[in-house]
Amino acid sequence: MIFIKAYIGACFLIFEKIQGESVPFFQSITHTKHPVPLTEMSKAPGAFFVFQERKCPMLNELNTYTLQELYKQPIEPIPWVVEDLLAPGLYFLGGSPKVGKSWLALQLCLAVCRGEPFLGFKTKRNEVLYISLEDGPRRLHIRALRLTEEAPAGLYLCTHAHLIGHGLEQQLDQMLAEHPAIKLVIIDTLQKIREATGASPSYSIDYRDASALKAVADRNDICLLVVHHLRKQEDKDPFKQLSGTNGLNGAADGSIVLDRQKRQEGTATMSATGRDIEDMELTLDFSDCRWSRGCSPEQLQMLQLLPALQRLLADKPFSGTATELAARLENEGSLWGPAQLSRYLQSHEEELARYGILVSTRRTSKQRLLQLCSRPHDENDGYDASDTGFEIPDVSSQPSSPSLTSFTSQAS
Repeated sequence: MIFIKAYIGACFLIFEKIQGESVPFFQSITHTKHPVPLTEMSKAPGAFFVFQERKCPMLNELNTYTLQELYKQPIEPIPWVVEDLLAPGLYFLGGSPKVGKSWLALQLCLAVCRGEPFLGFKTKRNEVLYISLEDGPRRLHIRALRLTEEAPAGLYLCTHAHLIGHGLEQQLDQMLAEHPAIKLVIIDTLQKIREATGASPSYSIDYRDASALKAVADRNDICLLVVHHLRKQEDKDPFKQLSGTNGLNGAADGSIVLDRQKRQEGTATMSATGRDIEDMELTLDFSDCRWSRGCSPEQLQMLQLLPALQRLLADKPFSGTATELAARLENEGSLWGPAQLSRYLQSHEEELARYGILVSTRRTSKQRLLQLCSRPHDENDGYDASDTGFEIPDVSSQPSSPSLTSFTSQAS
């Protein structure tokens, strides 16, 4: 017995020499006690280990502040990468296989590197890291040449990366530390950086992997856009079509879904939602390997109606019934039913006012009258077509605070 005690004691003396005076091994056994240094064991004859009480350190207190204190601080502007679409944080870009996600991702890279508009959204010029894990250098070369003949500076390409939890986070941190001007990182695709499992990932696994990517984006203050696939089952909510569980959307700051009903069709719907962006649904056109912002049916109606209204109101204001207005517009080449026209004008008063056309209604004892007038052009107002990506007819715009007082007296 004495020999065994001496042997074990010698082992711990060696361990103590390596680790220092206190032995972390014992601290892993209990958080409320720690062993007396081995050099003091001789003071406790007959006992192999002697422990002494130690209080646990207090947990860090919650860092709280009041709403009044928060209100005293200025609201910091969002450092947009793509204005109103992509901000610092984690975003998913979902779409069916071969729907054109990679073309959209590469087009985004080029736009941000040059500071050019992307689908009508303004961008801030920044460097970009594009991790394309499904394409090699040859295919990237060919695709880039289809989009541009001149390679912009600051676009870094990569076709191999580690998995989440197996070195990817460290690779990204190192790259971003060496190139702090990078503010957009695109990973194509999510499945290429996830560890293969036999069963479908659970909510907790999806949330864990997405949280790991979000942590990289947050600590480096970048926008991390991860391309992902959609599930085969259709859903009325496009964001529920992302392959996997809601854990991905739950951890992300935003999601973008590209839905193309038929591959042979050149149009698709892009839906976007997020913590810093307004929900939106855009119609995109795909031509010559490039996505552009097209007109939705609602926008197309407006584009067809505006020129007709402009010609009608060029000489004088209009006051009359919806039936009379529809007949006048028919002469201008615009076909609208009276009821449809009346509803459309009243529901789009604000938008029409942005183009310089003021709409009001007045009820008499027998009927409801529509009143329209065109305001003089104000160079400080108006609508920039580059903000939307499609052409807007050259129509007048109203002053900041329009009034119908003078018009009403003329029309009456």
